[in-house]
Amino acid sequence: MLFEIGATILGLLQGFFVLFNKRIHWIFYVLQMICLILFSFINKLYGDMSNAFFYLIVGIVGFILWDPKRGKQMIRSCSFRERIKYTLFILFGTVGLYFLLKQTDDYLPAMDAFTTISSFVATYFMVLRKIDTWFVWFVNDICYVVQYSLLPQPAIYLLSLNIIWTGLAVLSYCQWHNIMKGKK
Repeated sequence: MLFEIGATILGLLQGFFVLFNKRIHWIFYVLQMICLILFSFINKLYGDMSNAFFYLIVGIVGFILWDPKRGKQMIRSCSFRERIKYTLFILFGTVGLYFLLKQTDDYLPAMDAFTTISSFVATYFMVLRKIDTWFVWFVNDICYVVQYSLLPQPAIYLLSLNIIWTGLAVLSYCQWHNIMKGKK
């Protein structure tokens, strides 16, 4: 439960700072991933655990890429072609990972596969500051709420965090849209 609570608190801080497009969110992101790695291992969510390892690396890369000295990267939208590609990647990646996770004692292999693959896509677009990240995160967070509620011992804190993140995805989209359009 300690890792679940730690991940929840760090995730709230991270969500607050990313809402306002602040680089510091990556620090909380990395710390949260350390807690999630341990939580996922204990709860046999191996897709989520691999996801968190990946995020640990991405968090460091994101922190570097969001460095103001590297120049300000503008928020942009994905093209129609990019949207088709990431939708197909999520679809086929989920199916492929499902069959891999089904060979383990993963408690929810289909849900774990989807949240893992869609999280990869959302994080990739967050690093690139693509506004589409918030569409993917919105769907992903709803699925995480379901996943955490279906565990033998429901992860109430992480479930609650993902309910909050679902709302933050909407707010972040609006905030980033205003920044993208030059209104902030």
